[in-house]
Amino acid sequence: MRGLNKVSLIGDLGKGPEISALDGNLPVAKFALATTETWRDKAGQP
Repeated sequence: MRGLNKVSLIGDLGKGPEISALDGNLPVAKFALATTETWRDKAGQP
């Protein structure tokens, strides 16, 4: 059973997508995304 997952990504595309296939010939795209957003944990570590 396949569902729909939706996400909004805001940033700059680093390069073109890399297309490959998983088992069962399910296509997958991998890409690099550059953002200016940073995150730190409770200890202040990146």
